[in-house]
Amino acid sequence: MKLALGLFLAAALHAQSFHALHVSAQGIVLDDTGKPVLLRGLNRSGTGSGNADATSTDADYAAQNKLLSMNVVRIFVNATWWNNNVQVPIAAQPYQTYIDGLIQRAKKYGNYALILKAGNFPDPPCGADLKNCPAANQGDLNCQNTPSVCAAQDTTGANIDAAFSFWASFTGKYANDPAVLYDTWEDMHSIDMATWSNNQNALIAAIRTYSPQSLIFVEDTGTVFESIASGALDDLGFANLVWNFHLYAGPSGTCTTAASPRYATWPQKIDPLVAYAQQHGHAVAFTEWGGCNDGEPYHTNITTYAGMHSIALVYFDSTNLLTSSDTLTATGTKVGSAYTAIAALSSAPPPVISAVANAEGEAPTIAPNTWVDIKGTGLAPAGDIRIWQGGTDFFGSLMPEQLDGVSVTVNGKSAFVYYISPTQVNILTPPDAILGPVQVVVNNNGVTSAPATASSKALSPSFFIAAGPYVLAQHGADNSLVGPTSLFPGSTTPAKPGETVVLYANGFGPVSQAVVSGSITQTGTLSPLPTVTIGTINAVVQFAGLVSPGLFQFNVVVPPTAPAGDLPLSATYNGATTTSGVLITVQH
Repeated sequence: MKLALGLFLAAALHAQSFHALHVSAQGIVLDDTGKPVLLRGLNRSGTGSGNADATSTDADYAAQNKLLSMNVVRIFVNATWWNNNVQVPIAAQPYQTYIDGLIQRAKKYGNYALILKAGNFPDPPCGADLKNCPAANQGDLNCQNTPSVCAAQDTTGANIDAAFSFWASFTGKYANDPAVLYDTWEDMHSIDMATWSNNQNALIAAIRTYSPQSLIFVEDTGTVFESIASGALDDLGFANLVWNFHLYAGPSGTCTTAASPRYATWPQKIDPLVAYAQQHGHAVAFTEWGGCNDGEPYHTNITTYAGMHSIALVYFDSTNLLTSSDTLTATGTKVGSAYTAIAALSSAPPPVISAVANAEGEAPTIAPNTWVDIKGTGLAPAGDIRIWQGGTDFFGSLMPEQLDGVSVTVNGKSAFVYYISPTQVNILTPPDAILGPVQVVVNNNGVTSAPATASSKALSPSFFIAAGPYVLAQHGADNSLVGPTSLFPGSTTPAKPGETVVLYANGFGPVSQAVVSGSITQTGTLSPLPTVTIGTINAVVQFAGLVSPGLFQFNVVVPPTAPAGDLPLSATYNGATTTSGVLITVQH
């Protein structure tokens, strides 16, 4: 009796521990304490068709939660069965009671319940003999046989009337339950972009009528997310949305599941969609993956990518992972390991910032539209070291505000992320005025650092460095690199007195044209021209201005009387001078 009571109390306490979920500005699912929640779990697809999966037991749920590190169950709900509250013969219960039991069972084991409006047909669940069970696509089959029932049973998105009565009833019942999440998928395919957008906004609004802050998963027709990312279609006008994808590797052996076009040429087709979603405050989920064809490299591709980008994973389906003896299959073992690794990410220590400085010269003062490096620990996922990729991380003419779930704010404004690693992140600060002490915060997949205070002024001038103390410079005549011949043998040669060299600099402030925040196109000149000194002699500056994001170019004539050797180089502009120690090599 004591043991039973203890188990009951443990389950009750677990059921009460659910936090309301929301999506952060960086596209990460967080709970109401600000902690990231990396959703991973299984589909229960049979609950909306056939015998309503009524033979599933508490032992099934107990086994899958014991053997897999999961926290979500995706439950299919037949809208007509729910609205009519039909009897489920095997379970000997009305359908609404049966579905509520599944939700409570999921919660008992610490799982959020992601509810999908699935089938929409009147054919009742079959009995214990399992004869004449309705098919998963029974509504479509009925429509083919009797066209007059099409409108009432349509699940293609052309008709969503039944969905409103379903969601009003269902969401009204669970409106105050933070463990219940919503998925609008079954109404959202085989339709044009405008219909998709109108329907999706209408369904979200219907759900939010009863559950204003709920987390809602949405999926497109297979092309609409691309249209949103390109600007051809307006984004949905709601917060707390999750862009939802089905990703399958395709037929193999006895597996006939069709390949998902977005898995082709992995990950090029999914990268820009994930990046767009997260940069615009949407989370991302793969709610159907794996299943009958879960081989390599597909399995590792999906799970590694999901962990690196804080993407929810819901495996399809549970029967492929556990045996009847409540042990993991070989595939189940792989999924269990992947889910355990992903779960560990949410308990990782927060990023720690040890230094914020001008990326060239390491001056502790930063400025608007200036390249800055941030050093510390835990700044990016372990082993994740890369720079932005022009073809996948950008959105048209806009630079990325996050890479692999890593983002940075400067006084609450999003910076543009160029390079990430666990110990260093390089950013371009926003062009907005940021003066005085400013707060720099790194967000690593939903886990934020304590703010680091950095000094910020209108200017933080420095020269870009090629290597060692030598400036990054080119010969004006042929664009070859300037430097001692030993710097990059075969590539660098010293400057000569009287020639024009091109120098590159950082942090020189506003120019003649206003900088558009995030734009990859930046132009404009400095006025007055800066004073550039080579050795102890002022050089003639022919041009000084922005030529790309945060990159200043100076066209400078080497003084004819400049001596030979490694000469100190400096530039002064509006009272600020570049950091010392920079050299340019001159040879007569």
